[in-house]
Amino acid sequence: MNTIFKNEALDVAAADEPAQLLPEMVYHRLRLQILNGELKRGQLLRQEELAQRYNVSRVPLREALSRLEADGLIVLRPRRGYAVNTLDQKDIVEIFELRAVVEEHAGHLAALARTPADVTRVGDILARMEALDRNKKGHFAEWFRCNRDFHTEMLAASKRARVVRLAGTLRDAVEPYIRAESEHRRGDNVRDADAEHREMFEAFSAGDARGLAELSRRHVERAAGLLLRGMRKHAAKTPRG
Repeated sequence: MNTIFKNEALDVAAADEPAQLLPEMVYHRLRLQILNGELKRGQLLRQEELAQRYNVSRVPLREALSRLEADGLIVLRPRRGYAVNTLDQKDIVEIFELRAVVEEHAGHLAALARTPADVTRVGDILARMEALDRNKKGHFAEWFRCNRDFHTEMLAASKRARVVRLAGTLRDAVEPYIRAESEHRRGDNVRDADAEHREMFEAFSAGDARGLAELSRRHVERAAGLLLRGMRKHAAKTPRG
């Protein structure tokens, strides 16, 4: 039988894992594969193939799929099953508008509530990101991991768990699109983003709430502009059938 998936059992045999951990493991694995583009936009997720791929039963798989649907990463299509969500430009504009508001607010709170430990943790992530060798294989994927950690840890310093979760959900919704577009302009995108990250960290470290709020909003708006311009450019080049 042809399948879109390779066999990819979880790192620990499913039979040996406590039942309550399996949905979490499957959820995180699928989520990562959606975010990094391994599972493509619009791709159908057949439960039989997924269960075989991860060597799990349908029960933990359904729980993981329900969480991904709640996150907005997949959708349930009548009579077809789950598929990776596809966003149009209007959806993406709305998500970035929300991100700008949420991350501006969270940045303001984070600068006020950060502790020395928070500053050290975020600074270490930024140093690791800035030290990455752009000519090394796997640099792009590692940079995105550091980028996610940088924003997550900085916003977590706000001590507002719901705000942090909302910011993460909104970021996840558009990350596959940002990654795909960034493939075409890796050097420029990374250099500009690294410079913005350094400015944001300096404001965060100094406790400059107004400054970090402004920088956070501008950072989101810049990402939105790059993505939307790229999408429009590609759409203009695509022949209409």
